[in-house]
This record gives sequence, structure tokens and C-alpha cells, in this order.
Amino acid sequence: MPRITLIGSRDLSPRVSHFSFQATFRHHAGQHVALRAEIEGSRTIRYFSIASPPLPSGTIEFCIRHDGRFGAHLRDLRPGDTVQCSEPAGQMRLRNPSRPAVYFAAGTGVSPMRAILLEQLAASPDADAVLTLGARHVEELLYRDAFEALASRHSGFRFVPVLSRGTAGWQGGRGHVTDHVGPALAPQRDVDAYFCGPPAMVAEMRARLARAGIAEERQCFERY
Repeated sequence: MPRITLIGSRDLSPRVSHFSFQATFRHHAGQHVALRAEIEGSRTIRYFSIASPPLPSGTIEFCIRHDGRFGAHLRDLRPGDTVQCSEPAGQMRLRNPSRPAVYFAAGTGVSPMRAILLEQLAASPDADAVLTLGARHVEELLYRDAFEALASRHSGFRFVPVLSRGTAGWQGGRGHVTDHVGPALAPQRDVDAYFCGPPAMVAEMRARLARAGIAEERQCFERY
């Protein structure tokens, strides 16, 4: 496996961190890699979607929970430390940057959505795009400030944060991201749909999109 070098990290929420690494390979937005580390004497491999589009600097970014052994290990690294990393894999890609798109994610499932969305807006700044991002509590809405800033700069982009548990004074969406398929699609159906999450969420999303008239070939998804 090649190695990637830590540039830096920061906390996104009480349980999730953002990591930036210098890589020697190129990737497509939406792809994933396997990271390998020796943890407590045991060789451990975990798979993570890359949370950034290809960047001229060669930087790749990850959005990883740090409340488990592997994430905690990464969080303890210092700039300049290295991690073994596979070549990128996976078929999840931006289909057509100029075509309207809807994105759905919950938790760290936002990783490939962020990568693909940033690539779309870079290629087509006026693209019609909607990101529905779910979390339990407001402090767990990953990259919220960055997505709100994107929405302020790109008139065609709409960011819809959704909470599944009550938060006093919350004025945004409630429930689960699967409950918001209809509003995200309205008023059109000629869209590409991108989504990422646990198997049950992906299955429900596929069913709801199909009922809404979004053909299977226009659905691009990743399970974790």
C-alpha cells in the first residue's frame, strides 16, 4: 500500500473529525480507500470515502468518527505522520455537472456527497442542486457552516439540514432524510440522485426515489 501523510485535523462534532492528508495518487470524487494501521499490536483496516474532490495540491480529506479505535488512532497522529492507504476504488461519480442533482446523506455518509457536490459546483457554479443532510442533534450537522456558505455563493444550491431528535428553537427540517425526498425533488424529476448511508437508509431512499419516478440508472449511491 502507498502511504499518505497527515497535514492536519480538526473536530467537526463531538464524535467526528476532519482529516487532511497529502497523497501521491489521483482519485475521482465519490471514491473510497482502505486505510491500514497497527493498533495495539493488531493490523487494522478500515474503508472510508474521500470527502474531497481531486485538488491540484494532491490533498485528500476524510470525515471520520473518532469515538472508535481506528478514528481515535488517526486523531492521535501529528502532522507529518503517515498511514498506509490503498489506491482509490468505487464507481460512485458525478454523472453530469450541468444536470440538476439531489444529494442525501446522514452522519459521515456526507463524505462522498461533499466531494461530488464540490466538484459539481466547481464545474457548473449555477447548477441546480439540493443537499439534504441529516443528524440527530444540531451539533452533529457536519460541515454545516461550509454548506451554508456554499449556498450563499451559489444561487442554484440549496442546503436543507434535518434533525431526527428535538432541539429547542430549531427552525429547520425534522425527521429523517428519507422523509424529505419529495420536497428535494420538487418541482422537477429530471435529476440525478446521490445518496450515502447505512443499508436500511439506502434501501428506503431507493424505494422512495423509484416511487417518485427517478429511474434506477439516475440513482448513484454508496452504503457503509
